[in-house]
Amino acid sequence: MSNKPDSYRQQFTEPAKARRYDAVDIGEGSYSDLLWEIEKKQLTAVVDELRSTHERIDLLDFATGTGRIIGFLDDQVDSATGIDVSAAMVEVAREKLPQARMICKDITAADDEIEDRYDLITAFRFALNAEPSLCRAALKALAARLRDESSVLVFNNHGNPFSHKLPLWPYHAVRRLGRGYITEGNYLTNHRARRFAALAGLTIDRVLGCGLLSAKSLRILGYDRANALEHTLAHSRLLRPFAVNQMYVARLSAPR
Repeated sequence: MSNKPDSYRQQFTEPAKARRYDAVDIGEGSYSDLLWEIEKKQLTAVVDELRSTHERIDLLDFATGTGRIIGFLDDQVDSATGIDVSAAMVEVAREKLPQARMICKDITAADDEIEDRYDLITAFRFALNAEPSLCRAALKALAARLRDESSVLVFNNHGNPFSHKLPLWPYHAVRRLGRGYITEGNYLTNHRARRFAALAGLTIDRVLGCGLLSAKSLRILGYDRANALEHTLAHSRLLRPFAVNQMYVARLSAPR
C-alpha cells in the first residue's frame, strides 16, 4: 500500500520530514534561501507601507511550517500567530519561536472557528503545492480573518511557468498524468492565482518577483555572485513577470 499523501494536508505529518524541510529544503545556502534574501526585503517594504497607516500590526502566518516568516517579521509587528495543520511543523516552530502563538489546526475544516482578526496575513510556499480545491478554501478562510479592507494578505507562488521552468512544463505535465496528487513539478500562473484570490473575495494589488536564474546558478556562479545578480534582476519591473517566484499583495475586494 502506498503512503503517498492524497492532500497537501498530509505532506509534513512526520517529524523527520518537518526537520528535513527546515534544514535542507529551505536551509542556509539553498536556492530557496537565496530567494528568501530577496523576499525579506520585499516583505519589509510591505510591512513599512502598512505601518504608515496602522499603529498596530497583528500578524498571522498561515502554513507557518517551521516559523521562517515569523522569525523574520516578529520584531516588525506587534503580535505574531502561526497556524499549520502539521503538528510536527508546529513543534519545530514552537522550539524556535517560544514568544509567538502557534496553533495546530485546519482552517478549512467545516467546524473551524475564526480565532482572531489580523492586519497582515502571510502564506508562503502553500498556493503552489496545495491542490486547487485546498488552495481556494484556504484563501477564503484567510480572507475571513483579515480585519478590514486596509488589511493585507501576502502569498507567494514559487512555480511560475513563464520563467526558467517553462522548458520543463510539458515534461512535468506528462509525468503527472494518472498520478493523482503530487507536489513535484507543479506550476501556477499569475492568471490562475488571481482567479483563486477573486473567488476568495480578494483583489491582488500588485505582484513582486524574484528568481530569474535557476538553482543551477548556485553551482555555476557560487552563492554570493548568484545572490548579487538575483538582487539586481529583481528590481526590474520588466523582468518580474518572468521570475519563478511571484509574491502577491492582496486586499479584500469590497466591504463585507
